[in-house]
Amino acid sequence: MLTEERHEVIRGLLAADGRVLAAELAARFGVSEDTVRRDLRDLAKAGQLRRVHGGALAPAPRVGPIAERIESNSEVKARLAVTAAGLVQPGQTIFIDAGSTNLAIAAALPEADLTVITNAPAIAMALATRGWTKVIVLGGRFNPLTGSTSGAGTVREIEALYADLYFLGACAVEASFGVSALDADEAEVKRAMASQSRAVVVAATRNKLGTAAPFRVTTPDRLTHLVAEADVDRKLLSRLASNGTTIHRA
Repeated sequence: MLTEERHEVIRGLLAADGRVLAAELAARFGVSEDTVRRDLRDLAKAGQLRRVHGGALAPAPRVGPIAERIESNSEVKARLAVTAAGLVQPGQTIFIDAGSTNLAIAAALPEADLTVITNAPAIAMALATRGWTKVIVLGGRFNPLTGSTSGAGTVREIEALYADLYFLGACAVEASFGVSALDADEAEVKRAMASQSRAVVVAATRNKLGTAAPFRVTTPDRLTHLVAEADVDRKLLSRLASNGTTIHRA
């Protein structure tokens, strides 16, 4: 096969399965693994996949500013949010980091005695009129594109806190790589929140599942709950469940 023909097959396999293995591709194409690794390297440079040990994963979708994301797929995010908020129990302390789906989760939280810790001013404002909820806003450098604060000071504040649940705004979720983010500073804050939480919850639209972003936040076994759309491929969800993640269909 010509190089471009191999690339087209690889792109098709990633679109169908979300992952490829170098050894399997070499056998399929009848070429060496070194040739396959060059193919994967070229496709990674073009932003068409994310290389990992032994193969490659589909890349996380690129996202726009938070203001645009709030308007995108709003009905789907609202359904995910209702299911995710159903995991909350009265009296709990909750981390919620920035993200359009997480903003919907904040709006869907039950009327109960809760403490919400967030690095997203928009989430704090969404909860401002709820007298039964105590809100703690984390300081740091504000990024208007993500709607979040981050930096060493933010991480230090998180390390002095502990939560029952963490609603993690994920850029990508994959069964072998875990949860990952597109921004290094955001990933650092997310890792800190995950390490200071008893359970980690991700509510993700289908385009983020089976993909990987450059900065890993948690390994697959640290994802306690995944909330997904009702008709997401069962094979994809079963891979995530094999790590011990409880799957909830919205």
